[in-house]
Amino acid sequence: MYAAYWNLKLKPFLNVMDRRFLFTSSQHEEAIARLQFIAENNRLAGVLTGIYGIGKSTVLKIVASNLETQHRLPVICMDAIPDGLLPMMRTILDAMKVDSAATTLPDALMDLWRTANARPDSLTRTILCIDEAHYLATEEGFYFVHYLTNLRRTDRRTQAEEPLFSVILSGAPELVPAIHSAPSLSQRVQISYEITPLTAAQTTAYVQHHMRLAGGDIWSFGGPALDAIHRISGGIPRKINLLCDTALMLGYAAQVNQVTPAIIQQAAGDAGLKPAPPPPIQQENVR
Repeated sequence: MYAAYWNLKLKPFLNVMDRRFLFTSSQHEEAIARLQFIAENNRLAGVLTGIYGIGKSTVLKIVASNLETQHRLPVICMDAIPDGLLPMMRTILDAMKVDSAATTLPDALMDLWRTANARPDSLTRTILCIDEAHYLATEEGFYFVHYLTNLRRTDRRTQAEEPLFSVILSGAPELVPAIHSAPSLSQRVQISYEITPLTAAQTTAYVQHHMRLAGGDIWSFGGPALDAIHRISGGIPRKINLLCDTALMLGYAAQVNQVTPAIIQQAAGDAGLKPAPPPPIQQENVR
């Protein structure tokens, strides 16, 4: 509807993973590099956290794609399911081609353990990426991850033992303190990284990057409008997309030549977004 009005060949702000519009900030690039280090170097586990909409799932998909295409490493990606460890384990067994008719989680784990011990060279070292991992923050969930990181396989070429899994957990910020409360798992986590929101400059770059790749004018959003987008979104990509997509529609309806702060404010109201709270003021310690 609004695409022709703004001379867009594509809709630039849909909240879906589209590599044509991929924008990675320095924070996202750092997260990708750290998680790939875990996978490429046989480390046991890494953790990625961030608030909702910050781009954690996108980072996981990029890491998985890089590992599969550049390093030929098998990757299993899944979302954690509340009280769903058994179906998650069945998915892992199916992906690794381990025969199992287990109807309980302990039996499913034992089927994988037996295969790893009886035929250790038949299994391929695998990268296990679990998104929404804060749903695993239970005693049983953390033991599940602990158990998987304990499994080993034998490299056919060198006959050296190595971890069967490198596990990457991604979730909300509360995942980290939960893991710290479980020493048996936290001692297996080598890298923990939190993605932070985009800065004002990065927000501007993000919006203009998407407009440019969609074939539109990067100045369809004026400077004051970009400032409003950052203030209201708090630098969270999902909120930026909601604001910009709605604003382009409203701008088309109003037949304006450029999106203004007033339109951004109206878009925020339509999308149910409120300005992000300012960061807390750091108090100096007085002795």
